[in-house]
Amino acid sequence: MAGRGASRLMLTVFTHNRCQLCVDAKEALQHVRKQVPFEITEVDIKKPGNEKWFDEYKYDVPVIHANDEFLLWHRVNIDDTVQKLLAIQKS
Repeated sequence: MAGRGASRLMLTVFTHNRCQLCVDAKEALQHVRKQVPFEITEVDIKKPGNEKWFDEYKYDVPVIHANDEFLLWHRVNIDDTVQKLLAIQKS
């Protein structure tokens, strides 16, 4: 049965509103999601309250975490990301 014994995946995309790489990454993640289901949230690093993330990622967005752990940054390679997420699910 699908999902039995597999970890639930939660992706967090650190982004801001003037980031074309972020737009591209979110589009690629939709293709990844067709193969590996996950929940997704976005954190705008420029919004008040997100100063920690701005300080950490201001030059590197998009940055994507899976289950609160760093997964990747800048560009989403669909095949590589699918493989990484499948490995996380099995762990």
